[in-house]
Amino acid sequence: MNRNTTVIVGCKWGDEGKGKIASYQLEDAKLVIRGTGGANAGHSVVYNGKTLPLHLVPGGITYPHITAIIGPGTVIDLQILISEIEMLKDEGIPDIANRLKISGMAHVLCPFRNKWNECNEKLKGIRMYDLLLPEEELKLAIHEALSVDNIWLSSKYSPELCAHLLASIYHSYGEVFKQYITDIQPIISNALLGNEKIVVEGAQAFRLDLDHGDYPMVTSSNCSTAGTLCSCGLPPNCTKEVIGIDKAYNSCVGNGPFPTEEQDFLLDGNGTSPGPATIIRELGHEYGTTTKRPRRCGWMDCPILRSAHFTMGIDYLCINHLDTLGEVGLRIGYIKVCVAYDYCGNRINYFPDDLNLTKQFPIPVYETIRGGWRIDSSCKSFDDLPDSAKKFIEIVEQCSGIPVKYIGTGPANDDLIIRDI
Repeated sequence: MNRNTTVIVGCKWGDEGKGKIASYQLEDAKLVIRGTGGANAGHSVVYNGKTLPLHLVPGGITYPHITAIIGPGTVIDLQILISEIEMLKDEGIPDIANRLKISGMAHVLCPFRNKWNECNEKLKGIRMYDLLLPEEELKLAIHEALSVDNIWLSSKYSPELCAHLLASIYHSYGEVFKQYITDIQPIISNALLGNEKIVVEGAQAFRLDLDHGDYPMVTSSNCSTAGTLCSCGLPPNCTKEVIGIDKAYNSCVGNGPFPTEEQDFLLDGNGTSPGPATIIRELGHEYGTTTKRPRRCGWMDCPILRSAHFTMGIDYLCINHLDTLGEVGLRIGYIKVCVAYDYCGNRINYFPDDLNLTKQFPIPVYETIRGGWRIDSSCKSFDDLPDSAKKFIEIVEQCSGIPVKYIGTGPANDDLIIRDI
């Protein structure tokens, strides 16, 4: 088996900027695959200077030489996928009909996202291949999916009525998507046998993984490296390298443990002033790609990176927003890096998974860097970085055990330092 696959995964709670390193890795790739998550896992790509928000289509579709695959582990909102395809066509992305491939095994969500949320969940038994069935067979498949748990719908929306209405709607979707739906296994096997580079765009991140994350504040899929490979239809022995993506500060949407979270506001003699979280959010534009919700913000957490190192099999790190963190330090006078936790009377260097049992919470142990830095366009190598920025990277490497090979120094895809490691 050729080891020709680069897997890009998030190290914390998502929104780490996986698109930047994906863009770099795709320049000499043949395939890009997304295999986990649904339409709530937004990401952005830059094409002809314009930022395009994507939720289901892999960002690599913007490269004209790339075949982009939506894998069997994804959960597809058909309306959103149609909108994305139309947006990409309108922006001039070439030859989408021939380069976008959707696994027939990918899961389908009900299009009625508001009224029929229960139905939405129960219809995960319907897959993209089912949209291509004759309408009567599709109706039977939907009815079976609705009847599995003997639920639920009110008398107004019986399983029979749902099946009748949805079969007609889904059948029309099948006509739209039939040019994209296919068996992806031959495409993948040919790339593996031909030693052609494959890039996997991971969705979500380590702490959102169903089994390894902050349960119950997790997604419904396994977005670890192993789970991502499985959901793409890739074997575990095809991996050349795993690149973990993190930000120089950390952010999170929703509830759940966030040991290094900072305060939005601070009390002082004149009332309140913006706290570190507010400053990080402002400088880093920390609002959800999909929801636009303000993200919780705080300092870099190295113990989580160390845990991700082993669970995710990470070979190299990409640290984004190093420029933003430097501006934060200039604004408030210091930067903190969590290097360990005090937990249950011990100092530990990993994220504990027994918080519900101990009823304790890991208390960050910080190393502080005074001041901040600015990174200008002339900075093209690690040696060009300000000394304090280099010190920050060295702390992260030492505490996480993972070499930092890629450093994001600005918003553009080519604002990237690549170290020879």
